[in-house]
Amino acid sequence: MVQTKDELFQGIRQYNTDERKLEFIEKAMKKGMPTDVKIAAFVLRAEIHKNKKWFTIAARDYCSAADLAGTFREKMDLYFKAAVLFLHAEDYIAAEDNFRKVLVLSSKEQRPGIQEKINNLFVQKAEEYEKARFYTKAIRAYSKALALKLPTAKKMELYDKLAMLYEKIGKPRDANFIRQHKHSLAESEKERKEDLF
Repeated sequence: MVQTKDELFQGIRQYNTDERKLEFIEKAMKKGMPTDVKIAAFVLRAEIHKNKKWFTIAARDYCSAADLAGTFREKMDLYFKAAVLFLHAEDYIAAEDNFRKVLVLSSKEQRPGIQEKINNLFVQKAEEYEKARFYTKAIRAYSKALALKLPTAKKMELYDKLAMLYEKIGKPRDANFIRQHKHSLAESEKERKEDLF
């Protein structure tokens, strides 16, 4: 029975293949272990799954570790890692849920920085798809990014990209709709600024 993190890490080092390491972790977890060791086991398992590009399974392991974690900082870190992996797996709902957990656990001072980091991750994912010419996936990712709290200038830039992508996949009506939406948003923003003066 594994009782310490050192025992867990020593047990892992005995094996050369990921399959054998996963088997060792599974057996050790079934026999029972202290909470801190169980968290380490979930994280180790998540790392192995992440290296195999099994992002959803890895993300679930990070979530399990986060659920057991004792401090807000540790929970935030693990939920954030899970959210990033859900984002890689294109499970935007699970990614948003985990990012929301991170924001809830964060302090008021941390929130703007974390929100900006989250926004950048969604935009970056969309840009990766666009560069790889996965236009439909890019459209989906940009649409998700536009649902976030972004500065108006950034939203305008993303609307332009979205309209261009709709044209590339042969959907000019959708492109025109996006342009109209962008125009109405720009008008309402202009009116809001005028009301302030």
